[in-house]
Amino acid sequence: MHLRCVAIVAIVLWVGLSESGTPCNSRRFNHDSVVCVCDENFCDTLDPIEPTARGLLNVYESDRAGKRLEKREVQFGNDLPGPIFWNVNLERTERFQEIIGFGGSWSDAAAIGLDRLSPDLRTKVLRSYYSTEGIEYSTARVVISGCDFSNRPYTYDDVTNDWELNNWSLVEEDVNMKIPQMHEAVRHAGKPIKFMGSSWSPPAWMKNNGELNHGGQLIGNAGSYEWKQYARYLLKFFQAYRAAGIDFWGMTVQNEPMTGWDPWFPWNTCGFNAEMERDFAKLDLGPIMEEGGFAPGNFSIMVLDHNRPLALDWAITVFSDAEASRYVAGLAVHWYFYGTAGPYQVYDNIHTRFPDKFILGTEACNRNEIDGDHIGLGLWYLAEDYAHDILLNLLHWVGGWTDWNLVLDDEGGPNWVGNTHSAPIIVNPGAGEFYKNTQFYAMAHFSKFLPPGSIRIGASPGVEEEGTVELGAFERPDGGTVIIVINSSDMEQYFNLNDADLGVVKVKVDPHAFSTWVYYR
Repeated sequence: MHLRCVAIVAIVLWVGLSESGTPCNSRRFNHDSVVCVCDENFCDTLDPIEPTARGLLNVYESDRAGKRLEKREVQFGNDLPGPIFWNVNLERTERFQEIIGFGGSWSDAAAIGLDRLSPDLRTKVLRSYYSTEGIEYSTARVVISGCDFSNRPYTYDDVTNDWELNNWSLVEEDVNMKIPQMHEAVRHAGKPIKFMGSSWSPPAWMKNNGELNHGGQLIGNAGSYEWKQYARYLLKFFQAYRAAGIDFWGMTVQNEPMTGWDPWFPWNTCGFNAEMERDFAKLDLGPIMEEGGFAPGNFSIMVLDHNRPLALDWAITVFSDAEASRYVAGLAVHWYFYGTAGPYQVYDNIHTRFPDKFILGTEACNRNEIDGDHIGLGLWYLAEDYAHDILLNLLHWVGGWTDWNLVLDDEGGPNWVGNTHSAPIIVNPGAGEFYKNTQFYAMAHFSKFLPPGSIRIGASPGVEEEGTVELGAFERPDGGTVIIVINSSDMEQYFNLNDADLGVVKVKVDPHAFSTWVYYR
């Protein structure tokens, strides 16, 4: 048995969070684990990560039994009863990718869910995600006009044949919800957030099927007037947000472009293949974004924004073209069908071929598929699925992982086509509370401890793609060392961590637990 290298989840209980923040107000909803409940009077918090005394290691653990980021201190040179299953050696000279960040997404559903909360509860949600007393998200994906997680189908210009875009305008969800909420998130973060935009569909009249859904592609071809006007349609979004005080770090060319070739696809989409995205980027989108003030080096255009089996073809097609490559900074990937989508080593191949291009996870969500209760409050496997995928992505040159909806309501929406799902936070405005679901703490074990600029370093034992025990090691920009362990087995696991300067520390990880270790030399 071998270890798999990376980072993983977190969760909280009334008895948890030893000497760290305020504990979780736990509640069980007929599933195998708990949620943490926040209301007007109480919400669990975390302390900022501070350097430890030399020889001291902080362990943060969450598990199926109910611990949520419970903190304990362990001394190097300790003697812990129990067998040693794993001897872990750090290889600090082996340095891999830099962390870009972790975060969630402002869909209309998320914006509406936040808007329906009281100002105090909304602040608690945003602080839980973006502040140092929360899990310190550093990225956010923002939907450009509508998607399935909207309460209606629409775009920013639904006046037929308005190719000059005279009727283009933001909508209520942008002006009254997303923009104020994003400003508040930035205030709580106290540092820049990497906002990235993604479009699901152009206006229906720009497509050859005349619909937002049911597949369809842009009228015309790369370099045509129609494609240039669609690029200007997208540019207007970034300019409008900039005028409102929100600057974007990047964008994806198209959300899940291969769904646009399915004539039965039920929600907003537009079809591109790799060659079309390559040509759109170099002939239309890239130059027009640059002319509009969003130039390479200051603004990151990403291609694909779809699942792993497509990644290598997309990378070769786009990055091998010098003109397209000048405008395209990286590859955006989604997690769907991660268990059957082929080996994660494809990202190693892409990095080897194109080491100057980053890879970033840009969407993931799941739901309870057991009993039809899609939001699955307290369902542990929802968290384990997140953690495993984040782990394997980070172990194979992916620089971060952005979740889908920041919040959803207690029915898993709104969603205009009924495609309801779970989310890390579920809001219940009628009860005056919201619930931090298990996925929230899965995200926390990465986002809280791995700020942008962290570097993955080598750790042995090596990587097993389908193991029940996984481990990864990182160095923070402030010099801290972070070890993240996933134990999805039914047994306690014992580790000897060997540090060349500090010696050996023995750490126990409980069954079905995520454990993050932090220390400074």
